[in-house]
Amino acid sequence: MGQALDYRAQADALKAKLGDQRWRLNNLYWITDERGQKIKFRLNQAQEQLLDSMWYLNVILKARQLGMTTFIQVFMLDRCLFNSNVRAGVIAHNKDDAAVFFRDKVKFAYDNLPEWLKSALPAIKNDAGELLLKNNSSLRIGTSMRSGTLQYLHVSEYGKICRKYPEKAREIRTGAFNAVHPGQFIFVESTAEGRDGGFYEMTKQARALLAGGKPLTNMDFKFHFFPWWQDARYQRD
Repeated sequence: MGQALDYRAQADALKAKLGDQRWRLNNLYWITDERGQKIKFRLNQAQEQLLDSMWYLNVILKARQLGMTTFIQVFMLDRCLFNSNVRAGVIAHNKDDAAVFFRDKVKFAYDNLPEWLKSALPAIKNDAGELLLKNNSSLRIGTSMRSGTLQYLHVSEYGKICRKYPEKAREIRTGAFNAVHPGQFIFVESTAEGRDGGFYEMTKQARALLAGGKPLTNMDFKFHFFPWWQDARYQRD
């Protein structure tokens, strides 16, 4: 009897923790670091800041190696795992990056989940750039998102896309963005790529809204800035 009660108490405690997204992000997922080592994903300072200040539409000007791409994709994987019928998509700026994102961030994180969680939410498809779960939620990674309706969209290195592939950038603006209905989530992140182009104009408009101090609507992009000098790894004694 005592063992049964203890097991039930542990199960209730785990269930309560699983209802906390921040706990899930800091305890369920494994990633590989810049040295290729398998490590538990833990929110760093910049990732915590983005999680706390997240809006529906987010434009993110960032330094390199802050883990923004990893965080956004783990965040979207978490939303797919713990919500049914979610559609999430990632647009990489080339095919090589798309393959690496899926292999090293989405597939790796899912494959290394606790066995009890994978058993509860098995993958119906887990290759060719798509993870489709039993709960009918899916996360796709490619170089475009031409079809379907998305609840979550991540555009990686949009500044590079605007500079190298202006036609593709136009397709993202007119196609992929419109696949995400108002009240859903878009993350557009990039390092700076000069003082012109679509990403520059997007950050310029979002900064102007921020400076104006007016409340944002769910059709407005919120500006997030993560400079190199805020990260301790860029500092020397």
